[in-house]
Amino acid sequence: MNYPSEILPKINYKFITCDLFNHYLIRFTSSNKKEDLLDSISNQIKQEHICSPREHMNDLSTSLLGVYDILHVQIELTTQGKQKFGQDWIPNEQVTAPQYLSEFIINSGRGFWVILIKKIQGIPVDYTKSNITTPFTAKCVVKHTPMKWNYWHFSIRWELDDGMYWHELQDKERAKLAKRLASEARAIIAKFAEIEEPNYSQLEKEEYCK
Repeated sequence: MNYPSEILPKINYKFITCDLFNHYLIRFTSSNKKEDLLDSISNQIKQEHICSPREHMNDLSTSLLGVYDILHVQIELTTQGKQKFGQDWIPNEQVTAPQYLSEFIINSGRGFWVILIKKIQGIPVDYTKSNITTPFTAKCVVKHTPMKWNYWHFSIRWELDDGMYWHELQDKERAKLAKRLASEARAIIAKFAEIEEPNYSQLEKEEYCK
């Protein structure tokens, strides 16, 4: 099986910085069964399917839905593949395609959730710190973070009141926030995420080609 070349970065690609409000992000889930994914009472996605463990919310991996489509969520890098391709892509860098079985497999048991970017970009989430009762605010930021295995990789990150990002903090401070901010962040994503394929369009080539 050949790796889908359309999701690999190419030397004539650039960082995506245009307005993406009407585009969707997609992330894989460990199950493709609706009864596993949805809470029977709220009918929202269970928070553990947004990400697990919750600590991953500080820098959540997703992809831009378009050229990267529903079937691509089944691509799973092996340990060897992660070592070689699970790294940031640098513009003008030429990459090779991962090899089937040794560097990637197809996991047909995966499902997905999607979310419209304009529903979360810039949205504030309140949280508390230790014994301080005054709420702090983190702002959701969607950023293009292309990887060697997937040019269409995007990160959902959280900008804190002091201008720092949650994922940039020291381990101890980052872990402290995971106890308070992660639940709020997962809840806001679960509120707007969907598990049905939406109507979506591909990004115009001039927005990602030099």
